[in-house]
Amino acid sequence: MGKDKILPFEYLKGSDFTDNLKRITKSKTLLEMSDLLNVPKQTFSTWNTHNRTSHELMVRLHLALGIPIEDMALSDEERAKLPNRPAVATASTVTPAPVSQAKPQPKQTDTVILPSVCLTNGKLIDTGEIPYATRRINKYDLEGADVIEVETNEAIFLVNQDIKSAVSGKYLVDIDGHLSINHIQRLPGKKLAIIFGDSTMEVSENDIEVVGKVVVEMRKG
Repeated sequence: MGKDKILPFEYLKGSDFTDNLKRITKSKTLLEMSDLLNVPKQTFSTWNTHNRTSHELMVRLHLALGIPIEDMALSDEERAKLPNRPAVATASTVTPAPVSQAKPQPKQTDTVILPSVCLTNGKLIDTGEIPYATRRINKYDLEGADVIEVETNEAIFLVNQDIKSAVSGKYLVDIDGHLSINHIQRLPGKKLAIIFGDSTMEVSENDIEVVGKVVVEMRKG
C-alpha cells in the first residue's frame, strides 16, 4: 500500500512573512530587523513587492534560536492543520540588537541572499534565491540597495531596482509590458536613445519604464 502524498503548505509570503518576522523577533521596524538579522532593508522590501519568502532565514533562526519553523512559515490556519504539534518555546527569548549598536564588520564568508529571476520572452520568471558574498556586494557599493539577479542565455546581471531613471548604461526596462535589458543614452528634450541589437531607436522617456539599472554584468566565456 502506497504512502500518502506530502503536499506543500500555504507558506507566508511578502508582507505577511516580513510582518510575522517582525513580531517574532520583536522588531519595531524593518530597519531594526535588518540590523538584527544582517539582511539589507531593501531585501525585505523586495520580498514584499514580489510576494516572496525566505526559507534560508527561517532555517537560520530555527538553528540559532530554536524558533519553531511552523511559527515563521505558516499562518494560524495552516498551523492548525499540523498533526501532534508539540508545545515548544517561541521567540520570547529573542532580544533584538539595539538599533544604535555598531554593525559588525562582515566576514569573508558572509553572504547576502538575493532574489533570482530568469528573463525569458520578455517576462521575469522567479527562480528562487541565490547567495552572494557580502564583500562582493560591498565592493560594488550595493549594500542596502534593492538588487536582484537577472539571468539570460547570454549573461547574468545584477540589477539595482532603486534606480528608476535612465542616464547612460544598461537598464532593465519595460516596453509595453515586455521586459528586456538594453543600453540607453539620455538625450536632450527628455528623449532616450535605446539600442536594439544593431539598431538604435529614439523614444520619449514616457514610452518606457525603467525597472532598474545593471550594475554588474557577468558574461559566459
